[in-house]
Amino acid sequence: MRLLLAPLAALVAVSATSHSISQKNKAFSETAVTVKPGDDVTFSNDDAVVHNIFSGTTGMAFNLKTQAPGTSAHVSFDKEGTVDVRCAIHPTMKLTITVKR
Repeated sequence: MRLLLAPLAALVAVSATSHSISQKNKAFSETAVTVKPGDDVTFSNDDAVVHNIFSGTTGMAFNLKTQAPGTSAHVSFDKEGTVDVRCAIHPTMKLTITVKR
């Protein structure tokens, strides 16, 4: 069984894609993005202020905590669904990530 799963794991790793979302002028560079299960999203703070990117979406919650200007952090999405992403400091910052095959 293990021998059969190893090639499958390698295939998933090769097919994963990284997506980039910038934070600038207290806004996300996109308002909506679609990714596939296994993909990750990198959040780069290209702003002059601190952000705190998070999602409280059930089963897909995350919190990047305080993100200083010039820093980046990423989140991987393993299952299908819709994720509402916000900044805890700037409530007008909103992003929807749709995860689907």
